[in-house]
Amino acid sequence: MKSDLSCLMQERGLDALVVIGPDGLGSANTAFTYFTGGAHVTNGTIVVKRDGVGTLVHATMERDEAAKTGLQLISASNYKMSEIIQQCKGDRLAARVEYTRRLFNDLGVSGRVGFYGADSVGSTFSFLSALSRAEFVEVITEYENDVISQARKTKDAQEVAQIRQACRLTEGVIGETRDFLQRHRVADEILLKQDGTALTIADVKSFIRREEAAAGLDDAGCIFAIGRDAGVPHSSGTPADQIRLGQTIVFDIFPRLIGGYYADITRTWCLGYAPDDVQAAYELVMKVHDDAAAAFNTQRFTYEFQDLACDIFEARGHRTVRQDIGVTNGYVHSLGHGFGLDVHESPGMSMKGLRPDEKMMPGTIVTNEPGLYYPDKGWGIRVEDDYWCNPETGEFECLTGFDRGLVVAM
Repeated sequence: MKSDLSCLMQERGLDALVVIGPDGLGSANTAFTYFTGGAHVTNGTIVVKRDGVGTLVHATMERDEAAKTGLQLISASNYKMSEIIQQCKGDRLAARVEYTRRLFNDLGVSGRVGFYGADSVGSTFSFLSALSRAEFVEVITEYENDVISQARKTKDAQEVAQIRQACRLTEGVIGETRDFLQRHRVADEILLKQDGTALTIADVKSFIRREEAAAGLDDAGCIFAIGRDAGVPHSSGTPADQIRLGQTIVFDIFPRLIGGYYADITRTWCLGYAPDDVQAAYELVMKVHDDAAAAFNTQRFTYEFQDLACDIFEARGHRTVRQDIGVTNGYVHSLGHGFGLDVHESPGMSMKGLRPDEKMMPGTIVTNEPGLYYPDKGWGIRVEDDYWCNPETGEFECLTGFDRGLVVAM
């Protein structure tokens, strides 16, 4: 949480954080969005001192949006960048370093300064290298588990409220999609449109995008895959595939509130009926799902929940990623992951050794998404719900409640 930043900075010996724009509204620079919230600030620089005071340097034309962030504000025009460039004889890199020196001097920033955010790799490397050579601050960069990512592992009440809303709206889209499918007539086990042609994946995805827009959600794409495609976890679905009865459909939808937080929900459907082997596999996936949710706590390492899933699947004869990292049939991925401003955040529940050992903490939000995949048999199954560790109770609460039933009546 943001309230943890001062302590995290002290632990890491950081005197200040600098978060470089652009793109405070989109998902490409979520470290920036973390501080600007839903304000439409498309560029700028955020400086956070160890005392927790944050300052946004913004363009004049974005002054009203900047005011919505609650940060202290400085207009970039105060620094007359054109004059600094002239003083640096047209050397724009040197001018940016001099601009930063003046800004830091005004804000009282010195010592060890960590840099975060997103910009072009080349320009960022050049700037930080030049800034380091200037020696008025010590430039600090972190490869993984950086201080902002660590803070984002837990969510405060305002963030949880936004994620709850994203989940509620997303579940509305899932329900509308199920109703849309049920409204179609069926001939020879194929869903037909009014003109008598087959309903396709492309048709369904067009409907989903319209429903997301109507609900006020940003479309980040979705997985709507049937048959063999459902058996490859991140196959998004072949547009021309026809919607048929009895085949598994993996519907993984992960939109976000406009400029804000994601939901991440998956349901597996068979329209009309489910083959016996699919029904049995579905019940096993749900056992793993329920057992994992019941086991979630803040004492065990996250890889232990992945081990739990592997134990159950392997005991029933399914190959798992624990036995073979390259497995393509059986249980082929991790149990879940954190999410928030990004659809994939820490912590993760993958195999031991693939990521630093970590535990979930009060305030953590994670997905729980076991699955089984047999593309050569023409089916795949995944069920994904979102869980939050309530800091007040220490209990994991499910944020998603949409019907998990496999068979959709037609």
